[in-house]
Amino acid sequence: MSRRTSNAAGSGVSLFPFLSILACLIGILTLMIKLISDIKANETAGRGEEELARAKQHAAIQRQISDSQKQLEKARAELKQKGAAQAKLQDLEDKRIVLRKQLAENDPANAKDSDAQLQRLVETLIDQIAALKKERPALEKKLAELKAELEARKIKPDEKPAPVLIQPGGSGINRDTKLIFIECNATGVAILEKGGKKTPISTAAIGTEPALNNVLNAAKGNPNSLVLFLIRTDGHPTYVKAAGWAENQFQLRTGKLPIPTKGEIDLSLFLR
Repeated sequence: MSRRTSNAAGSGVSLFPFLSILACLIGILTLMIKLISDIKANETAGRGEEELARAKQHAAIQRQISDSQKQLEKARAELKQKGAAQAKLQDLEDKRIVLRKQLAENDPANAKDSDAQLQRLVETLIDQIAALKKERPALEKKLAELKAELEARKIKPDEKPAPVLIQPGGSGINRDTKLIFIECNATGVAILEKGGKKTPISTAAIGTEPALNNVLNAAKGNPNSLVLFLIRTDGHPTYVKAAGWAENQFQLRTGKLPIPTKGEIDLSLFLR
C-alpha cells in the first residue's frame, strides 16, 4: 500500500528547471536593459547640452535661411517693379526734355532774346556797311592803281603769280605752339585755315566781325596759342589795327611775317 503511493509520487512532472531557466532569462534581459540604459545615459550625460545648443542653432539657421529667402523674393519683386518704374521715369524725362524744348521755342521771353540778338546783328551789319562806304573811295583808288600796274607790266588779269611758300624753319616757333594764320593786306585781313579755306574780313569789320572774334576767342583758351600775321607790302596799317585788337581785347601773343610778293600763301609746311 505504501509502495504504490511512493511510485505515484515519483512519476509526477517537475516544473522547477523551466522556471529556473525562465527566471535566469528574465534576469539577463533585465540586466541587459539596465546596461543599455546606463550606456545611453552615459553617452547623453556629457553631450546633452552641446547637442541641444546645436539643435537650437540649427533651427535658428533654418529660420534665418527661410527669412532670407523670403526677403530675396521680396527684393526681386521690388527690383522688377523699380526697373519698370525707372523705364517709365526715363520715358517721362525724355518727354519732359522735348516739352521744355518746345516751350523754349514758343516762349515769348525766348522770342524777345532772339529779336534782341537779331537787332544787334542788324546794327553790326549797318556799322560795317557804313565803314565799307567810307573805305570804298580808297578801295576804288587801290583797284585803279592795280589795274594800271597790270597794264604797265603787261600781266593778264587772270594770270596768277607764283604761290608764296611759308617756311617754318628758323621761325623759333615750338612744335606745341597753336598757330592762327591771318593775312593782312590793304583791304583787310583773311583768316587762313587748313585745306586752303580763306575767310576775308574788311578792315572796317575788325572788332565787329563774329568770324574773327570767334577765332581769337578760341585761341584765348589755349596758352600756347600764337596769332601769326602775314603782312603784305600794303597791309601794314591793317596789321596794326588787327594785332592791336588781338592783343588788347583777347590778350593773345602775336607775331608777324612779311610777305614780299602777291602770290597765294602756301601753309602746307606748317599745317602738315
